[in-house]
Amino acid sequence: MVLIACPAFQERWNKHRESWRNEEPGIYNDLGEFAHFIVDQAYPSGDLASVNASFALMEKFLEEGDQEVRDAAGIGFVEDVQNISSWRPFGQAPFIELLGPLSRQAWAEVEEGWRGRNSLADVVRAERKAREES
Repeated sequence: MVLIACPAFQERWNKHRESWRNEEPGIYNDLGEFAHFIVDQAYPSGDLASVNASFALMEKFLEEGDQEVRDAAGIGFVEDVQNISSWRPFGQAPFIELLGPLSRQAWAEVEEGWRGRNSLADVVRAERKAREES
């Protein structure tokens, strides 16, 4: 579905798959590569069709997907776009404007999960603690 929505991703997708050789990279690695394509290649080159299509597709995944697909769209794409763009000169603003209602909610949840934390280890510890307390 990603390649149908964003055919410009095809070349990068092929290289990504080749780098994994015969191993299955998994949905999070696949969507992480797609997030890098959107932030590092499509947006800077002015390929707004791919950028817009990517966010529309993630909104569809969040709306219609099963739990695994929703988690992957929220964490494997939305969180990656958030993190990757935070280090780019253009920042997160161009992507925030493209968020639909569900991806906006996912974006906010990611921000909340990172609030007051400096590393992924801090986030994981906080999530474990929250699960233990519930």
